[in-house]
Amino acid sequence: MKTLAVFERDLRRMLRNPLTLFSSVLMPLLYLVILGNSLQGPIKGLPLGVVALDRGPQARALLGALQAVEHGPGTVRLFPLSDERRALGLLRDGALSGYLVVPPHFSSDIARGESASVGLYLDNVDAVAAAALQGAIVGALPAMRRPLARFELHLGEAKVLPQEIYPRVDYDTSLVPAVVVMAIFMGSMIAGGFNLVMDRFLGVHESYLSTPLSRLNIALGVLASGTVVTMVSSSVVLWSGLLITGGRVHGGLAGYSALLAVQLLTTFGLLAMMMAVLGRASHPRISGVLSGFLNVILFFPSGALYPLASFPGWLRVIAIADPETHAVAALKAILFRNGDLAAAGEHVLFLAVFAVGMTAVAVTTLKRTL
Repeated sequence: MKTLAVFERDLRRMLRNPLTLFSSVLMPLLYLVILGNSLQGPIKGLPLGVVALDRGPQARALLGALQAVEHGPGTVRLFPLSDERRALGLLRDGALSGYLVVPPHFSSDIARGESASVGLYLDNVDAVAAAALQGAIVGALPAMRRPLARFELHLGEAKVLPQEIYPRVDYDTSLVPAVVVMAIFMGSMIAGGFNLVMDRFLGVHESYLSTPLSRLNIALGVLASGTVVTMVSSSVVLWSGLLITGGRVHGGLAGYSALLAVQLLTTFGLLAMMMAVLGRASHPRISGVLSGFLNVILFFPSGALYPLASFPGWLRVIAIADPETHAVAALKAILFRNGDLAAAGEHVLFLAVFAVGMTAVAVTTLKRTL
């Protein structure tokens, strides 16, 4: 009952300020519209599996051209593979951005003047990475003619046959997980730990000292109220984003349940993190500075806007430990990978451990003194 009392009081106070709540919904939706039409940039380091079933001169020329792309612009990182089944498994697990299959008669078909094709299988969940990968492969094909100039009159046309393994996801739709995570972070900025800082600044916190409320009561009550508000705002952003972009949830009831679990764990974890960081702060200015700093180091390395493969090594280390990275990856798996709950499993586990750990830290560091 003590925790519920804190929860009710904190929730009532936030509901009296609807403008702040409205901004937590409006700003991510504006990001969805603006970022979807403005962000462009080169992509590097995309992992590409290569299944070469032909060792002929044209196949070797194609692989040489791809190696030139790898060591030149750096769009791809090549991973030779022996069979297509392993390549498809790595693609579905997210270890590859795509894989290329050079069929057994590729070189001989071109030598006879016939049309020849290579198969390119794309993880099209990330529309930007998929387009960059396809462009790199198509751009490598003309280089095949140079080392075999004596066959030029007889060469047939070489083609790439791209095959997307998931339903098409355009760039606007791919940003939906990003703006949902942004909405959750913004909710954690206006609720949870920020409310405690304002209580201390306004002197309200002193009233807690005359009550039997424990640190656990205060922390769980504030976290519960912040979770309710943030879940509502992020859900509005999620369904509005899907409506705007034409996206949908795959996997039936299990998909919806997993989506809710990811939202809930991300919300609770980020709220607990903010409370742990601000547990002893006493001025709202500190909250503003830290919130802006945390937004930069959590959102941009999360892979929400660009593939993690394009990041330098030190930034990928940050991304692995970033809860927003795992939230974005889990949401993408549920929304865009046909409700692939297995692909989201390890990310959900990380979010659960993070939420429990941050809650323990928040309760321990909460200041219940003047």
